[in-house]
Amino acid sequence: MPELSVLLPARNAAATIAQAVTSTLRAMPRDAELVIVDDGSQDATAEEATAAAERVGKAAHMRIIGHEGSGGVSHALNFLLESTDSALVARMDADDRCLPWRFTRSLAALQAGNDMVFTQIIEDRGRRLTPKPPIGIAPEAFGLHLLLTNPVSHPTMLARRELLSELEGYRHLPAEDYDLWMRAALAGARIRRLPLWGLLYRMHDAQITASAQWRQSSWDNPEQAQVFAQLSESLVGRPLERIVSLAALPPARKAAALVDFRSALLPAINAQEPLSARILRRKLYERLAWASSYTPPVDRAPALSPRHSDSAEQLADITADSATRTTQEGTAR
Repeated sequence: MPELSVLLPARNAAATIAQAVTSTLRAMPRDAELVIVDDGSQDATAEEATAAAERVGKAAHMRIIGHEGSGGVSHALNFLLESTDSALVARMDADDRCLPWRFTRSLAALQAGNDMVFTQIIEDRGRRLTPKPPIGIAPEAFGLHLLLTNPVSHPTMLARRELLSELEGYRHLPAEDYDLWMRAALAGARIRRLPLWGLLYRMHDAQITASAQWRQSSWDNPEQAQVFAQLSESLVGRPLERIVSLAALPPARKAAALVDFRSALLPAINAQEPLSARILRRKLYERLAWASSYTPPVDRAPALSPRHSDSAEQLADITADSATRTTQEGTAR
């Protein structure tokens, strides 16, 4: 069996999969395979992938598994996990491109004692490339980042199969990747984001994660809320609600809830090493400012009565304070 399997679920990806395949095969180490599940495609996804592998002379390092019907990406990924037996597992998407050094650097990080490794990305919006800041996240700080947002991109993952097996793979949830990261952190895994770009990540309107409906279903998901509460209890000493849930609270409750969230996280953040603490505080203030100004959709928003005026003032104070602190943190850097 190869040491590394790169898992690529694809559905109706004929237009983009060739670049994904060639860039991945060129970047992979010798003892690795690219395994594609053609998840009920109705176009030439499999044919385009095969032709791309043949063009670069690496067809022997790729296999395609047909899979009738689509049960979603989590089902496809679990199917791929069951169809491979390598010690290490990486991810790739059908519309992204690997950078040449991605696997070399990620494998070195795993060999240094980490269980799950990510890289930063360069967002590809067609005519414009936008690199994400080349800032890493150490395992000691990763869990706290997860309490604020999802700080990594799924197709940059490289992990030990032993960890994924312990977690029983992906759960069928709207944000199956974020859920997996939280469960991994809760299990004590050492998770690291490297401060280098490893992937050109294609951004487009057809992405599932660009859908407001998908985003709302993720925010409302009770299983994710539960694992978030468990992770926060392990890191800050008590269970917390997700900041996306706090953002949707009525104004009478939101301000106090956000102050409480900030108070719960700051001691743990300040206990990190100085640079990491500074980055986490900046992200905390950014998220608080967003939550303070967030207005739920009309069909979800509570009616605002005159007695909420004090709460509105509190929210304005939180937003202003967060903006000031974010500016100060940026200046300090």
